[in-house]
Amino acid sequence: MRARRWRDVGGAVLLGTTLLAGGAPARGGDQVVPRFSSRTELVVLSAIAVDKRGRPVTDLRRGEFSLREDGRPQPIQHFSEGRESPARVLLLVDASGSMITTPTASSPIMAARQLLYALDPTDQIALAGFDHHYFGVVQFTTDHAKILKGFSELKPFGATALHDALDKGASDLAFHGEGRRAVVVLTDGVDTASQQSAENVIGRSKALDVPIYAISVVSVLDDPDSEHFTGKELQAAATIGSQVLARYASMSGGAAFVVSDFAGLKQATDTIVGELKHQYRLGYDPPPGPSGFRRVEVTTTRKGVSVKTRSGYVPQS
Repeated sequence: MRARRWRDVGGAVLLGTTLLAGGAPARGGDQVVPRFSSRTELVVLSAIAVDKRGRPVTDLRRGEFSLREDGRPQPIQHFSEGRESPARVLLLVDASGSMITTPTASSPIMAARQLLYALDPTDQIALAGFDHHYFGVVQFTTDHAKILKGFSELKPFGATALHDALDKGASDLAFHGEGRRAVVVLTDGVDTASQQSAENVIGRSKALDVPIYAISVVSVLDDPDSEHFTGKELQAAATIGSQVLARYASMSGGAAFVVSDFAGLKQATDTIVGELKHQYRLGYDPPPGPSGFRRVEVTTTRKGVSVKTRSGYVPQS
């Protein structure tokens, strides 16, 4: 049985009023979600600070950040630290015919288990799948067992519309709610059916405040870190797909991983959760100027620390 679609209009699946708004309220009702100004022109950036070994830096203060728009310094007017609010993670799983959904050492469900074990009980998770369509499986919930159960509805079938799915997932998450958030996509990285090109979707995703984390689940033959890697002379489709996913991650402020065994998968999920738990939120009022994409750069005065964030934004018209 195929997983049910929440709402399907003209072939496009809309999750906004169901998958993203639904789910049980976070446990611990005394937690307050930091809210920035409701003015539509405010620019809000999710930022991850890491040291030279890639480990999250969790104790930075507002005064240690520096923000530039198109090279010009901007005052940081809104700031929240790390774990002041529960996270909202959209788990986006490739359910096309090329994927294996049984629980092997580096399968998508094993990756999901590692993520769920490491996230906090108050973090909200939603599960969506995609083959040649994008569909909701489990609404946002703090009941993480529901997410694992939802994998039973993901039956490998059909072609792979990866770029379309990333476009819909990131856009939906960007415009519903505030606080720490991310899309985590589990796939083999090979797109065979998208209506949109990777370049178009990357162009839009780099302007959204949604970090994309990609875990490419591949065979040892397609894993550059494996001694059995065969793509040095002739790149396979999976290798090319992984490179495209790395661009998604870089432009959005996330990270991309290629895994073929449990050790690689565990390292990837630990890194994702570590970054997500310590995601800073920076807000500023953009200066007047023409419409079109504006490049943003966030740095810190702390030596040996770098900051990842989305590469820019498009002003509200």
